Amino acid sequence: MLEPGHAAIRYTNPTSGGDALTTMRTEFRRLRAGAATRPSRTSASSVWQVFDGAGAVRLDGDERPLERGDIIAVPSWTEFSLTAADQLDLFTFSDAPVFEKLDLLRTEVTA
Repeated sequence: MLEPGHAAIRYTNPTSGGDALTTMRTEFRRLRAGAATRPSRTSASSVWQVFDGAGAVRLDGDERPLERGDIIAVPSWTEFSLTAADQLDLFTFSDAPVFEKLDLLRTEVTA
């Protein structure tokens, strides 16, 4: 569990324990209805797809509704947060492993 009401499963390589793809991080996320993530930003870019549910995404203070089938692109160092109106299921991939290998991954989470 990442924070109350927010869980994640990272897809990994079973032989190494590292990311399933050497240059991409792939994860499934679930937010319980009513849950919200804390605003954060990172040097990695990511793409998110809503598999099921409804909610909202906030990118640098601009809030947009989310529903099944929506795709969100989150550029590097963009403040990002999610709020779930219903249970929200998402798939995400990012270039975080590249930044980690170069020792350039930075993340900032707002309290």
